[in-house]
Amino acid sequence: MTEEEGTVSGKLDVKINATGKGLVRYRETDTWYTIGNLEAKPPRTWTSVGVLAAAIEATIGIRDAAGNIVPFEA
Repeated sequence: MTEEEGTVSGKLDVKINATGKGLVRYRETDTWYTIGNLEAKPPRTWTSVGVLAAAIEATIGIRDAAGNIVPFEA
């Protein structure tokens, strides 16, 4: 889930910025988006891209009781 666009997608590049916030972009594009959350709380910070990527991968395929995809939030 991105703060700017509120999107959920498949193939993304990830990185962290200087303050530790997670960023994603659609592959082959130039715009990076901050990983946010549905509660509009300040985004979580990360210690490394590896930790962020592992957290994202751990949530792949999770669905709620109605069968909807649960987006990764930070």
